[in-house]
Amino acid sequence: MRRGGGASRLNRFITHLQGFLLPLLFLVVWEVWAVHLDNPALVPRVEAVLNVLLHPFSELIGTGTLAWNTGVSLFRVLFGFSIAVVLCVPMGLVMGTSRVFFRLVNPLVELFRPLCPIAWIPFAMAFFGVLSVPQLFGVRYSDTILDSVQVGMVFIIFWGGLFPILLNTIYGVTGVRTLWIETAQILGASRRRIFRRVIIPAALPAIMTGLRVGLGISWMVIIAAEMLPGSDSGIGYLIMYSYELAEMNILVACMVMIGLMGLLLNRGLLFITARVSGWQSLER
Repeated sequence: MRRGGGASRLNRFITHLQGFLLPLLFLVVWEVWAVHLDNPALVPRVEAVLNVLLHPFSELIGTGTLAWNTGVSLFRVLFGFSIAVVLCVPMGLVMGTSRVFFRLVNPLVELFRPLCPIAWIPFAMAFFGVLSVPQLFGVRYSDTILDSVQVGMVFIIFWGGLFPILLNTIYGVTGVRTLWIETAQILGASRRRIFRRVIIPAALPAIMTGLRVGLGISWMVIIAAEMLPGSDSGIGYLIMYSYELAEMNILVACMVMIGLMGLLLNRGLLFITARVSGWQSLER
């Protein structure tokens, strides 16, 4: 038993180690390339990037700390993404269950779906300007993090999450097995109860997939959103500002932070998915 347990732990260790081989190789190639070029304004040393990442609360080129800018970007993304969830999940549920509503709305969905969020930047700049969320409700200065959230940013982030959430919700509802619905009807369940106890739980895996894809896209477009006028913080703003000052170590550190935060957000939704859709594993 001990030998088997030791072999199992060794196999798990080797399996996890394999996932680090390519990243380590990439770091080695990057370091060799940086030493060969000897031009930090083009390719920074790995050590310089790690120095920024390992000191996230140090002031960076007068724009705040890496931790603060990352937190601001994360708040902006979650703010816009939450609006997309609140609006798109119910709409997808209705479109998936009502053929009339689907026929009315779907042409509009298909018309706007090919427009990527970045294409809306000129519209957001012209229509919303530098209007912040507190100003939208008549508050000039709220002295909170909301002052750094422009309505144009929220719109672009919202657009990034809109269609993945909406379409996956529709797919989840329309993909519910007819057998489950008919069985519930035979047992005397009402339409409301079928919707609440059969359709929504059965559609949750697809809905959660839409949330994961939508959150990923919303996080990716944050750089474009933070290029809007009035933005003076955020990881996207820090990337642009460090580029202008040729601080490539800060720029690359921001890129690494974007990847790490995207990974954490995806892991968080995977954790939630496992909790709300645990019944899927029982079918296998």
